[in-house]
Parts: sequence; structure tokens; C-alpha cells
Amino acid sequence: MKDNAKQLAGILKKIKNKEVFHTQIPPKNKMVFNQVVPYLFLYRQFFSPDPMLAELVKSEPAYFRVKDPEMNVSDWIAPILNQFVEEFGACLIIEAWTASPGQEEDIQIHIARKNVQSIAQYLGKQLETEESIAKVEIVTDTKTNATQSLSPASIQLDKLNSNILYMGLEIKPKYLLGANQQILPIDLRHFREAISRSLSKTFFEFIRIHTLSKPTSFKISHPKKMLPLAWEIDQKLARESQRFDFLLLVTPTNSYDAWLQFKKGNYRRVPVFHYRPMPIDPDIIKRNLYNLHIEDLYDPSIAYLFRDKRKELDQMMSMLSERGKEGFLLGSMQVFGTVNEKLLEKAQAILTITATDREHRTKEEDIVYAEEFAKLAQEELDYLKSQDPNFGTTVRLRDDIYGVMVNQGVLNISKQYSLPRHRVQALIQHEVGTHIVTYYNGKQQPFSLFRLGVPGYEKLQEGLAVLAEYLVGGLTNNRLRILAGRVVAVYHMQQGNTFLDTFALLVDKYQFLPDTAFQMTMRVFRSGGLTKDALYLSGLIELINYIKSGRDLTLLTMGKIREDYIPIVEELMLKGVLNAPVLTPKYLTSPYKDVLTNLKKSKGIFQMIQ
Repeated sequence: MKDNAKQLAGILKKIKNKEVFHTQIPPKNKMVFNQVVPYLFLYRQFFSPDPMLAELVKSEPAYFRVKDPEMNVSDWIAPILNQFVEEFGACLIIEAWTASPGQEEDIQIHIARKNVQSIAQYLGKQLETEESIAKVEIVTDTKTNATQSLSPASIQLDKLNSNILYMGLEIKPKYLLGANQQILPIDLRHFREAISRSLSKTFFEFIRIHTLSKPTSFKISHPKKMLPLAWEIDQKLARESQRFDFLLLVTPTNSYDAWLQFKKGNYRRVPVFHYRPMPIDPDIIKRNLYNLHIEDLYDPSIAYLFRDKRKELDQMMSMLSERGKEGFLLGSMQVFGTVNEKLLEKAQAILTITATDREHRTKEEDIVYAEEFAKLAQEELDYLKSQDPNFGTTVRLRDDIYGVMVNQGVLNISKQYSLPRHRVQALIQHEVGTHIVTYYNGKQQPFSLFRLGVPGYEKLQEGLAVLAEYLVGGLTNNRLRILAGRVVAVYHMQQGNTFLDTFALLVDKYQFLPDTAFQMTMRVFRSGGLTKDALYLSGLIELINYIKSGRDLTLLTMGKIREDYIPIVEELMLKGVLNAPVLTPKYLTSPYKDVLTNLKKSKGIFQMIQ
């Protein structure tokens, strides 16, 4: 008993000093505080052995796992909870156990005090938003007869401070099948991650409402030390991602020469494109990806990020294996999506209503060639470097690409490239202000995938880049028509039309110049069919709706993300895992901020495409 008292005194001292600790309580019990927070997850494993709960408990920032049926839990928990109240003003304890066979709901939330009602309702709403959880019910018990022997009474709730909030979770084991309780591993993982996400959100809501602290006070400190497996998986995913450059591998190296031959043949012969040698074996990369033990990660948000990225890389490997074949297009539809009728109709409306700009390139000073454009882009890079001295990248002039592209933070420009002077600032904000800025801001995040790009990031990224063109006054009618024309080209390609048919459609029906129509068709048909170009217009439409809903645009520059990742990003920022953007692109500063403010009330093209 003296040893227990001494160990308990040591635990209370660590809580007071905010020291992280892992403590074994003989003979079989364990108390873990990965953070000293006003929260404790209790799992009495001896009473309710359950494979999901055994994993769930490890995902919590602070937990007490009890295996010894002889242990008097109240003797340990009561002083700890009271210490929480002294330090934070209030505390939350959540206990979980397996439901009895007759329970219909997936989860029953048991409470015994009225002051827990609001936070229990919040938890219930979070749980009900999860796909794997069908029904949740809040059950109000008496202090003396709450949830059988695992009740609040069993830790003598009525003797504890009223600022100690208790909730019991009675969980139906949907992940166990039949009389022999066979484990369904995928169902178990989804259920565990759903509960863990909901508990995390509830914890921060509890802090906001019931304690003297702010949620930001409980950011994870030194996350690299706390999540070694996460950092290991992140580095390995990054390594596999950087073994290849997807866009360069699927883009022809002879686009300019192919155009000249196509034009010489009076647009009647399908051009022959050449591609870079394949520097990787897709099968080996796939094997490496599925050797990663993502299933062992207990933070559901981080596990979701990695699992999603692995799936995308797997699909890209399948595409590269089918480069130049029919299977490439099928893979592209999986990774980048397809054009539906609604998007096609909007693209056709833009092409019908938007007049062609009449550009006169008779004066040499109205045209900017590759070398001058590279110098102007370098000036923009210098502007960004003034925000962060550590920022640095290069501009490369190349003869094996067509146009302009950013790869891994480097701006690549074709030596044959030229553009009208009035389009220069728009293109710089597209390529440098968006693609390079999000790459660098993503590079400042602890996880590599935020600079490499989360799965499906292209839609939001290209939408943001096109919006940047608009904000600096460079989104011309011709540029908007090209975005719409790409959608039409993708649609006709996925419907089975040929290269020549699609080129003729763009020239004859939609009045594109032959060189412009060739570039659009080449981009869509490269490697066997790439649907990625439809994302520019669809991304712009989604982004305009995002802005009009009053949401934060700056957040989108923290890395290469997609819109449905934003709640995950905000959660990980709140935990201190992710960082705010380091660089701010010019188009989000004055005087362009005024254009952004007026966008919510704008008419014209933006009203038309919504």
C-alpha cells in the first residue's frame, strides 16, 4: 500500500509539473500520459476484453488501462481527477466497454449528471457523422445505477468534484462475427478510427467550454518524438513518390516537333509522340508501398492521410504500367476523375457565350519570350524570398517540354515558349504564386505529402491557380475558353473520339486556333488519355463556391491539399502537428485583396459557371 501511495504521489506531481509519463502499476495495469491534459480514457480490460477497445485506448492522449480485477480503480482515479480540476478547472473522463448482446444502438452514451448533457450531445453528433456508425443514443442513468458494474457509481462519482464530467460508452461489437467472435479487421479499423476522431473533437470542445484553458494550449509538443512510426512511414512514402516524376513521364518530349509535322501534313495524320524512358519498376514500388505498416498507426487522421496517399501512388503505378495503352485512360479516370454532363454543359455555355479576345501580336514588344519570362519569374521568386530567407528555388529553360510547368518546386520553361505581355503576371501568379508557394509551404509541414500533394489535390490546386490569374486581372476570355475547351476535349476523348476528331471539333465548332487546339488535344490524349485537364474548370467552380461561403482562402496555401482535407488540416493545426503558411502569394495581398472581397458580389462569368 505504501508503494502505491508513493507511486500515486509521483503521478500527481508529474501532472502538476505537466510532465509526460508512462507508468506501469503492478501487476498488469498501465497509465499513459502522452500529454498532460484534463482528460482521461478508462478501459477496464479485465471486465470487457475487446480487440477494438484494446487498440482504441492507445490512440488517446491520456489513458488508464486496467487488467487487474482486484484493483480499486477509485483509489487511483479520484485523486488524479481532482488534481485535473485544480490545474485546469474541470476534467473529462470517458470509459468504454462492450455492450450486452441485446443492445440495438451501435453506441450508447451513458451520463449521470445534467452538466454532461451538452458535451454528450456533441459527442453523439460527431459519432453520427461517421459512415461506420449508424445509431447513437444518450442514456441518462442514476448515480447509483448507471451502466451496471462499470457505472459512474463504481468510481464513486457522487463523491467527486462536480467539475469532473463522466461519460460511459457502451459499444456494440459490429466488428466481431458469429458465435466464435471472428474479427473483421477492416470493420474494426473503421470503427476504431471513427470513435477516435469523434473523441478528439469532443476533447477540444470540452476544453473550449468547460475549462480555463484554450484548445491551442494542448498542441502536441515535439510530435516527431511522439509518433516515430508516422515519421518513418512518411519518409518512405516520400521516397517512393520521388522515384519518378509522373507529369514528365506522361508528357511527350517531342511536342513542338510533332506540332510542326502535324501542321505540315495539313492536320490529317495522327502525330507520333515520344516519351521519356521509364526509370522505375511500378511493381517494385507497389510492393514497397504495401510493406508500410499504416494499420499500426493509432491516430486516425494521420493514418487516413497515409492510406489515401498509398492508394493514389498504387493507382499511378498502374497508369505508368499502361502508358500508351487503353488501361492508361481507365487509370486516369480513377485518379483524376471524369467529365459529367453538368460540367460539360457549363463548359459549352462558356464557349458559346464568351467571345474570343482579338489579340494583335504585330509589335515585337507585345510578346514575351522564354528568357525574359524566366527573368520576370525570378523577380517573383525574389519577392517570396523577402518573406523567408530560407526560401529558394530555380528557373530552368528546357527543350524537352511544351509550355510551362512546375515540378517539385522548380519552374520549368520551354525554350520555344512565348506569351502576350498582358498574360505574364497572371501566369507568374499561377505557376509561382500558387504551385511554388504551396510546394514551399507544404515543405514546412512535418509530413512530406503536403509538399508532394495529397491524393486529388490537383482540382483545388489548379482552381486556386486560375483564381490567382483572375485576382491579378489576367484571366482573359481566351484563357477561360481554353479551360472550358479542355473539359470538352476530355469529354469527347472519354467518349471514344479520336485525336483527329477532337482537334477538328475544337477548331471547327469552337473556333480555336490550330496551334491552341493542338496543344489542348495533345495534353488530353498524351500517354493514352489523361483526364487531368478537366480539373482546372471544375476546381475553379468549387473554389468560387468555397469563397462565397465565407471560408478562409489563405489556409489553402499551407500545402498541396484538397477541399475535403480541410477539417483534417484544421484539426492537425489545432494539435500543433501542422503549421500555418510561411509564404503569402502576392495575389492575397493589397491591392488584390479588394478584388477578392468583391468576388462574393461579382456577376459575369463567375455567376454563370456556378
